[in-house]
Amino acid sequence: MSQKARLRHTALRVRNLEISIEFYTKYLRMKVTRRRTNEKRAHHAAYVAYGDEASHHAIELVQEFSTPDNLEIGNSYWHLNFSLPDMMAVCARMKKDGINFVEEPTPMSINPSYHVAFIKDPDGYEIELTDHP
Repeated sequence: MSQKARLRHTALRVRNLEISIEFYTKYLRMKVTRRRTNEKRAHHAAYVAYGDEASHHAIELVQEFSTPDNLEIGNSYWHLNFSLPDMMAVCARMKKDGINFVEEPTPMSINPSYHVAFIKDPDGYEIELTDHP
């Protein structure tokens, strides 16, 4: 069997690994697929995804042993996109829990029967939510 090239995971530096895991599992319903500690590179990591890493793209949440006081996202990061069939209900729950919305849910310009919203995760990474499949 030949193996195809693919994007396996995206790594995000986080201030607090447990708070980030809670956010991605509670609101985006991802599952922790594995955890690891890398002594040589001085960090703890947890991978969250919608299935096993062999067939699903994962997000690697990385907390360094000496976490900087202010993580700067930089000017080249844009956003991650998540398609949630029940996006409007998830957004209502997020609002109730005080999640910061950059853009409230609005109809999508390409198809107004679907919606789009932008939020920030606990470290300030922007996330796009859609109910578009």
